[in-house]
Amino acid sequence: MLKWQYDQIIKELLLLQEHQSDPTCPCESDGEMCVRKHLFAIEAYAEETIPIEDSEAYKQKLRQLAQEAKKDREEEEASLCKHSEVHKDIIEWTRKWRKDFEGYSLACEDVTAVDTKSCPPPSE
Repeated sequence: MLKWQYDQIIKELLLLQEHQSDPTCPCESDGEMCVRKHLFAIEAYAEETIPIEDSEAYKQKLRQLAQEAKKDREEEEASLCKHSEVHKDIIEWTRKWRKDFEGYSLACEDVTAVDTKSCPPPSE
């Protein structure tokens, strides 16, 4: 379950990074507010993962990620509502957080367990 949670966080960070770095992305067309949507998801997955994470260090990282995502989402909402002209560049932010979680989320022991269970026994 924990691996799935981190996979979702990384996917959202990747999508947000892609949307922010591609100038042709129609992120705000047809009522789609991609940046806001991905920040909401990142915030939610981070908050949801905290209680099931055993590592205190990663619980703290998840709390920080959730807080930063919420702050950036609120800034994005202010911009969308025309209360602010600031449109924050969060490409480096997404990249940093993705790098923080990628290796940790790999769960090599889970991959090995799945691989050995799904492989047929060697023929003699």
